[in-house]
Amino acid sequence: MSGKENLVLVAVGPDRVGLVERISEFIFEYGCNIEDSKMAVFCGEFALILLLSGEEDSLPKVAEHYRELESRTGLNIWVKKPSDKKPAPSALFYRLKASCMDHPGVVYHLSGILRSVGINIESMETKTYAAPVSGTPIFRLEAQITIPTDASITAIRTELQEFAQQENIDIELSSET
Repeated sequence: MSGKENLVLVAVGPDRVGLVERISEFIFEYGCNIEDSKMAVFCGEFALILLLSGEEDSLPKVAEHYRELESRTGLNIWVKKPSDKKPAPSALFYRLKASCMDHPGVVYHLSGILRSVGINIESMETKTYAAPVSGTPIFRLEAQITIPTDASITAIRTELQEFAQQENIDIELSSET
């Protein structure tokens, strides 16, 4: 039996009922499996990213025939074989939450702080919504991050708190162990 391989599939386009069924049907028809997925609708546009797995003879068929999926769904589709996996450095898993009145630059500045101390963002979700009574736009961020084991958690917390005070942001960093 041949080995299991992976393929990343990305799709974006106008949202409508049944897209997930059509996409998953296509993947199933070629004998592949959805291992991981992220899907959302933004201003009427459906977006998804999938990690597919399958035997090494199945995934090339998905990559070869993805234009058929574009025809079935009306979405723009891209496929990519994942890069070779690098050995994971020793790291601790943390959850980072931040909230504030919405203003430009929060993600930019926060991600810069994380990068500067070698922290990787594994996943991140942001949302802007109206505050209950006032209707003020509130920004919320939630991320799963990996912190190198040789990093000082105290120093990271201090740097995040300094940023939080400067920008009037509530930040919470908690271990996922």
